[in-house]
Amino acid sequence: MQFNFIPNDLPLPIPTGGLEAVDVVLTVLLVVAWLVHILFINVLLGASTGSVYFNKRGARENNPVFDRVAYLLTTPVTICENMGALWGVAPLLLISVMFTPLFYAAAIMNSPQWLHIIYGNIAAFLLSYLYKYTWHKLEHRKSLHLAIGTAAVALFLTLPLVFMATVQLYMTPTTWTLNTHFWDALFRADTFFRLVHFYLASFAVTGLFMMIYGTAKRKSDDEVTRQAGDVLVNTGKSWFLLPTVLNLFAGPLVLFHFPSYGIENFFNAGWYWLIILGVVSILGAAYLTIKDFFNPDLSKGKLWSIVGLAFITVLSMATLRHGMRLSLTSEAMAQSKAQSDDFVARSKAASEEAKNAQKAAAVATLSPAEVALEKNGCLACHSADQKLVGPAYKDVAQKGYSDEQIVALIYAPKPENWPDFIPMPPQPQLPKEDAAIIAKWINGLK
Repeated sequence: MQFNFIPNDLPLPIPTGGLEAVDVVLTVLLVVAWLVHILFINVLLGASTGSVYFNKRGARENNPVFDRVAYLLTTPVTICENMGALWGVAPLLLISVMFTPLFYAAAIMNSPQWLHIIYGNIAAFLLSYLYKYTWHKLEHRKSLHLAIGTAAVALFLTLPLVFMATVQLYMTPTTWTLNTHFWDALFRADTFFRLVHFYLASFAVTGLFMMIYGTAKRKSDDEVTRQAGDVLVNTGKSWFLLPTVLNLFAGPLVLFHFPSYGIENFFNAGWYWLIILGVVSILGAAYLTIKDFFNPDLSKGKLWSIVGLAFITVLSMATLRHGMRLSLTSEAMAQSKAQSDDFVARSKAASEEAKNAQKAAAVATLSPAEVALEKNGCLACHSADQKLVGPAYKDVAQKGYSDEQIVALIYAPKPENWPDFIPMPPQPQLPKEDAAIIAKWINGLK
């Protein structure tokens, strides 16, 4: 497989410190951080949508229970938007280190839409807080209040579009061209089905959360809140079941819209067993939910059995997602490394060639005496006009030695002539012709 547009940027080296297990640690951190992040985001999208839905329904039917349900759902929204954003930083940083050339190339293709993650988040956060904390002040201006909540939900629902387009791009570098951009990635079939799968999963996870949240609220001392708890549990069952069943069909559409080489690598590596585990677990959770679907009193044991089975599925999906990432990107990352290694080797060769050429040019401008001085290491201790380890050559010239005397002193130095300097050792290795050239040059400095 040849990837035509893999950038030549140098991959960031992962500092292992000699511990190869660091790569495993980073992989585990990536899976866990992404899982925590995505669960908060799932509940954020589902609960914010549910709050607006029940708010509108409560106003239309003049039903205080639905209004209470809507208000109760604003609490997980404000919590999840903060925790989701916080935990979202970790997987982004890990991916940018582990898949540097692919991730940053995809992010560049998605600019300036990538900025929507920042500005869209800010606007959605502010609107959601305004929606929550004006609940009682705007209770007689429901149209305005619903407009604020609807705007927040709309913004929240658009944020995954940018993320998913970027993810699909960096995971499928065979689809890159010189003109690939955000809209190309967004309207692809693989991106579409992943978005469908993601949104359905968000409402399924929110359904589970509603069952847990509603069970807790059933214990309230307030009658309206207790009734709201019943609504949350019953609604949670429907929200969990319907998206879960639909995702059993959407999941295979996601899988088989990836490039064929990635699917082949995925199955050859044995990741498919996680699909089997996830499907079996979620079917078990769905069966328990259907069994007690019309039972208003969902026992705590049954509830946590459903949640436990669903969590096995979510953990399986998070792990096999990384398996698909590796299946799709390993060859591209290997090519990127090979290109980088070749670039480094050519850069070093060019640098050495430039240094040698510069050195040769410098030597070409030297006099024969300076060449002899450089070749024999004399300049390590002496300079023409500055005192170093030994006296300057100009100072030697001022002594009035003949050329023959200087030659003799090179081979048999007299330290007593220069008491302020470290004694010079004899230089028997210096060729006589070089010594004669050096002596004549020194006397020329008078």
